[in-house]
Amino acid sequence: MVNILIHQFQPGGAVVDEGALEQFQKQWATYQKLVDADCLSHRAVGTILHDTLNQTFAKPVSLLDIACGDASEMRRALAGTKIHHYHGVDLSEPALELAANNLKDMPFEVELDHRDFVEALTSRPEPAEMGWCSLSIHHLQTDGKLRLMRALRDATSSLLMVYEPTRVDGETRDGYLERFRRVNRPAWTMLAAEEWAQIDHHVTICDFPETAAVWLDLGRRAGFSKARERFVDPAGFYRVFRYDR
Repeated sequence: MVNILIHQFQPGGAVVDEGALEQFQKQWATYQKLVDADCLSHRAVGTILHDTLNQTFAKPVSLLDIACGDASEMRRALAGTKIHHYHGVDLSEPALELAANNLKDMPFEVELDHRDFVEALTSRPEPAEMGWCSLSIHHLQTDGKLRLMRALRDATSSLLMVYEPTRVDGETRDGYLERFRRVNRPAWTMLAAEEWAQIDHHVTICDFPETAAVWLDLGRRAGFSKARERFVDPAGFYRVFRYDR
C-alpha cells in the first residue's frame, strides 16, 4: 500500500475561505484546458523528465517537486521510473488535495507539503537526488529566483531541472507580454473570453520571465557546476533547463 504523508492540512477539512476556493477552482479549470490541449508542451516536458530519471540514475531515487500543483502530469511522467519517494511542495492547499488523489495509486512513497518553498527545502532531513520545478520560479523577481535556486541546490544531491517561460534575447518584459498575446490569443481557441482574460491578467501581474542566458547564469550563481538548455517549445515560450551539482 502506498504511503501518502501530508503536512499541514488534511483532505476533506473545512474550507476557511469559500470565495478563495471558488476562485482557485475557476483558475485551475482554465489552466487544465491548456494542459489537456498540450498548449504548454507538458507531454514533451514530461517525457524529458521521465527519460532523465531513467538515463541518469541506476538506483531508486527521491524526487523533490517544487510547485507541484495537482501532480496530474506526474502520474504519466513518473510511471516506469526509478522513483521510491516523491516530495511535492505547493502553496495551494486545494491543489495538494488533488495531488493526494492523483498520486494515491503510484508505486512510491508520497509526501506533500503545504508551506513556503524555501522553508520546505531548508527543513528537509537530507537532500533529494533530483529536484524539479515547473512554471513557478518565473513568478519571482530575479533576486528571488536566485535565492530559491540556491535553496534548491542545497536540497538536491545530483541535479535540478526547471521548466519555465523565457524571454528571447533582447526582449523586454513588455515585449514578452505583447508576443504572448499576439501568438497565444488566436491559438488558444479552447478558451472562452472570460478564461483568456484570467490568463492575460495572471501573466501581466505575476509573470517575470528571464532570457535563456539569465536562467543559465542563475544556475551557475546558485552553485551548480553545469547549466544547459534541454528543450524549447515550438512557440518559443517555454524551456527546460538542467543544472548539475
